[in-house]
Amino acid sequence: MRIGVDIDGVVADSYPYWLTELNLHFGKNITVIDDYEMHLAFDVSRDAMNDYFVCNAERLLMSPKPIIGAKEGIEALLREGHEVIYITARTLEERDVTMRWLTMCGIPHKHEHVLFAGFSSKLELVKQWGIEAFVEDYQVNAKLIAESGVPVFLLNASYNQVELPKGITRCHNWDQILEGIQAIDCKG
Repeated sequence: MRIGVDIDGVVADSYPYWLTELNLHFGKNITVIDDYEMHLAFDVSRDAMNDYFVCNAERLLMSPKPIIGAKEGIEALLREGHEVIYITARTLEERDVTMRWLTMCGIPHKHEHVLFAGFSSKLELVKQWGIEAFVEDYQVNAKLIAESGVPVFLLNASYNQVELPKGITRCHNWDQILEGIQAIDCKG
């Protein structure tokens, strides 16, 4: 099966690190990100948030640790014969730092299987690459992908606490993601 996997919030435990850094930069004391649109939580413009990320991309993308179980989960998927395609909202300008982070953390990947959606919808890449299941943390992407008929496993996060429509399964860890993928693989 061809499985799409997001990076930030699914493989990279980016948000706790970003929260600390954003609090320092913007002089805030926010303890939980409850909105994926972080500029709203920090009461700054989208441009100010984007500028901060662009100017600090190297540190912000290289410093997070992997999500617990992500490396092992991806290794298990590959051992079972699945193909893993990373589809991230990161931009092409962040390709080099992304590849270095994956390598540094020992996350299995092929360069041609790391795709950068940037500010575009991930759905087009999901369709183009024939993705059969997707692992995501942002409910908006999850909903669009699920509506196209691709089952989505949403990794639980403080910013995705909404009622989930059909086709999306909330998972609290990578073990649950693997169980869900095995269940749909057995049906196929």
